[in-house]
Amino acid sequence: VSASYDLGRGYTFSAGWVADGSEGIGTKAGQDIIGGQLSYNADQYGISLSYSVNEASSNTSTATEEYLLDTTYIGLNGYWTPAETGIFPSISYGYEAGDVEGPGENGTTQWFLGLQWDEAGEGVLGAAIGSNGAISEGSDELTMYEVFYSYNYADGITITPLIYSKDNGGSETDETGVVLKTEFSF
Repeated sequence: VSASYDLGRGYTFSAGWVADGSEGIGTKAGQDIIGGQLSYNADQYGISLSYSVNEASSNTSTATEEYLLDTTYIGLNGYWTPAETGIFPSISYGYEAGDVEGPGENGTTQWFLGLQWDEAGEGVLGAAIGSNGAISEGSDELTMYEVFYSYNYADGITITPLIYSKDNGGSETDETGVVLKTEFSF
């Protein structure tokens, strides 16, 4: 179930609820996910604040206390688009923090930063950097990078070459790759 309401003057509020009914809807026996978002959009920029609670579908017990391993997430996202296209790119950013209930440090963070030039020659140039998934507290931060250029090859055909690099942890080898995406529209 979800709903959105336009508060006026660029503000919007949205909320949603998802339930796994196999063990009981709206009870600790089942898994419920509840979230909400407040956003503001203007002509050239926007920002949103999101919050959700993901209830655990099972409990973890210790000798002294039972912990419900619910996870709470808070996210902040934003974008800015220049009034004049050209040398200045549009910028988008996102940051999320998660916290799992229970003993010890169980938090996670993840983030991204993207730049896009809508008029780069005959196409669109973009670059992004961000975390390679959620980063647990006390863990090394793994990063991903990408650069792409998208252009119209012919009527109805768009080609996007992309190069990326992905840091992997532990014994996994870091990745670097090239992708060529072709889109057809009729």
